[in-house]
Amino acid sequence: MSDPMQSPTSGVLAAAATGVEQFITSRGGDVERIAGRSGLSTGQFALPTDRLDLTAYCRLFEEAARETRDGNLGLWFGQQFQPEMLGLVGYIALLSATVEDAVRNLASHFCYHQCNTHTQLVELDNGLLRLEYAIQDPAITQRRHDAELTMGMFCNVLRHAMGADWVPEAVLFEHHQPEQANEHRDAFQADIRFGQTTNALLFRKAGLARAMPKANANMLEIMRASLISLSRNHLGARPVASAPSLKEQITSHIRSGLAERCCTLSDIAQRMNMPAWTLQRRLAQFDLSFGTLLEEVRYAEACRQLGQPGPDMGEIAMALGYTETSAFSRAFRKWSGHSPRAWREQHLHKTAFLGQS
Repeated sequence: MSDPMQSPTSGVLAAAATGVEQFITSRGGDVERIAGRSGLSTGQFALPTDRLDLTAYCRLFEEAARETRDGNLGLWFGQQFQPEMLGLVGYIALLSATVEDAVRNLASHFCYHQCNTHTQLVELDNGLLRLEYAIQDPAITQRRHDAELTMGMFCNVLRHAMGADWVPEAVLFEHHQPEQANEHRDAFQADIRFGQTTNALLFRKAGLARAMPKANANMLEIMRASLISLSRNHLGARPVASAPSLKEQITSHIRSGLAERCCTLSDIAQRMNMPAWTLQRRLAQFDLSFGTLLEEVRYAEACRQLGQPGPDMGEIAMALGYTETSAFSRAFRKWSGHSPRAWREQHLHKTAFLGQS
């Protein structure tokens, strides 16, 4: 099985860095030095429609947090980041007819703003919606600050119409609980859950029929067309008219069901509202194997978690749906040719070396 850490370069539009120079400077950081260490230059932040390397963008906030000794720098950057600062995708949300339309458009169009990223709006049975966000490039392991700032950005889209006092029911994060986690509750005024299978906002559907203050159908189509055209030039995102492929749908559901140990063929078929035999038949039509897809998702998720110094082998095994650490170790050795511990040591050593260069 090929190493999922070897993947094409991921990108994000420079609008995602709007105001970052002033913000880092206000926190006592030398933005020129921090950008340089991250593999960027401050000149790249000038034009919102330019492309930034996503790995470097994520590293920018890690480096800034380290230099300023502000462990929650990404969290607070996201809290002050207003929707219009996101550029085209921000205006697509702002120009939508209703709040629900804004959230749905944000979820469906974010892949044009930032490639190799999963965003999805899921409707739950209890009157809640879950707006999911996760970078899918397993080579990007330094992603905590990006997740926290993005959840803040998404919250501010809803606050634009629902009011400054609007709060979600809960905020979910992939990463494990950091120090000063009390600040997260202060920032979101909501239940905060760490170590989840994806980053997400949970919020009630009630009230989302409210009109967006700047709704404009004509301008919305212009912004939509501009974003798609731009993405075709340099982000490689898929067209809006193209629905996620069967493989993309299944791997997304597997990723969501891993920690809940609900990732059998029957579990995924239920999530997709179809009989198991129908899903099996559709897989056969595309020459896909459910077992192979499950292993691919587990391997990519294992590499992502092993790329972080925090979680131990038992926690990772449980997050991947294994009942025993030894079963996870055997599977990972089959996938990579290395034990999980050896792979982690090599990867963290390489990451540390690159960070010093």
